[in-house]
Amino acid sequence: MKTIVSKTILAVCIGFIVLMFTACDREPYDKIYYQDVEVEGYTYYQDEPVANVTISVWSHFKSQGWTTRHPINDRFMSDTNGYFRVKFIRKVGSENVKSYSIGIYNDTIQYNGVAISPSDFYNVKENIQLGKLNLTRTPL
Repeated sequence: MKTIVSKTILAVCIGFIVLMFTACDREPYDKIYYQDVEVEGYTYYQDEPVANVTISVWSHFKSQGWTTRHPINDRFMSDTNGYFRVKFIRKVGSENVKSYSIGIYNDTIQYNGVAISPSDFYNVKENIQLGKLNLTRTPL
């Protein structure tokens, strides 16, 4: 009798464990999801378009009061006319982005950066047109 009960309990436990691993629909840990909109515009310095400007977007994560993932740095370049298009990460796996820091620089000049929040994208339906982004040098 004891062996039947213990075998039944063992079978139920194994069945439960198998069900847990096959029935759970979890997000892939490293899958990157982007915001539905992009930010685009032109980089200018002293009324001249600036080519090869790097726009570096750092996506910061925070989950349950502590950081569980290192920031991700996406880099975007302006073309010869100064045109750029930037995408922002919304989440990676199941972890949402909590903030972004943006740095703007090229080979010789570092420009002022900005910080924005994912909430800035709420209710935005189309790409954000910045138009002309007038750059100013950051004092060293």
